[in-house]
Amino acid sequence: MRRIKLFYAALTLLLAWTGLSAPVASAASPDPSVRSVVLQPWFTNETTRTLTLAGSHASPGCFDPPPPQRIPPGGRVTWFVNCGPQYIEGYVTYTVNGSGGQGYAYMPFHLPNPGADPFAGTRAGGLFTLDRRYEPISSSVHYTFRCLSPVC
Repeated sequence: MRRIKLFYAALTLLLAWTGLSAPVASAASPDPSVRSVVLQPWFTNETTRTLTLAGSHASPGCFDPPPPQRIPPGGRVTWFVNCGPQYIEGYVTYTVNGSGGQGYAYMPFHLPNPGADPFAGTRAGGLFTLDRRYEPISSSVHYTFRCLSPVC
């Protein structure tokens, strides 16, 4: 049990360190109260539809910069989740324009989440799928949004 605790403490420090060295995605300077980047999601929209931000939340913590309001077809965007102490949880949700509310991408996070998947519950709805790739030794997670049908 002690080894597991030490492992997760080291992992948390490593995530904080790699986040501090991550490139800034915005020209705006971050808030001075920001301690470190905890997570940097990358989202690729491989559909012919525009996605619209339906909601986002980080507690305790903040988005700096926040998830973009829209992701165009073929677009690749990023945002940061930071400002947090040792534990941050939240989500980002996008809806697919023109899908009648059936298409969506839901991306929850629970960091750190020792012994469990920090992105459990990631899913897409309608004719869409959401793949994710997470590398625990970095502060990045990569999402790829695709259509399951040739019509979208």
